[in-house]
Amino acid sequence: EAFGQSESITRRLRSIIEMYPEGPYSQLNELVQNADDAKASVVKFSYSQKRYGTSSLLGPKLGEWQGPALLVYNDATFSARDFQNLSRIGQASKIENLSTTGRFGLGFNS
Repeated sequence: EAFGQSESITRRLRSIIEMYPEGPYSQLNELVQNADDAKASVVKFSYSQKRYGTSSLLGPKLGEWQGPALLVYNDATFSARDFQNLSRIGQASKIENLSTTGRFGLGFNS
C-alpha cells in the first residue's frame, strides 16, 4: 500500500456503488458483465423478501442483514485469479483485456 494508506472494504464498496451514473440498479448490469467475462452460459437472479429472526445474532446491528436478499448465480468456474481479484476491489483487473465486457466497469467484483 502506497504511503500506508488504506480504505475499509465497506467504504470502498459504498464508493463504487455511488459512482454508478444510472443509480444502484445498474449494478445488475455489472453482474451480467462479470458473468459474460467469465464465459458463463447461464445467469440467474433470485430475489427473496423473506426476513429471518434476530434473536441468535452476535450483535443487534446484524439484524438489518437478515433479509431481504438477492442471489445472483452464473455457471462459470471460479479461478484462482478470481479469488485474487476479489481482494483488489476497484483496481481494474480487466482494463487491459479488450475481450472483456467489464473493462468499462467500476470494479465491482462479484
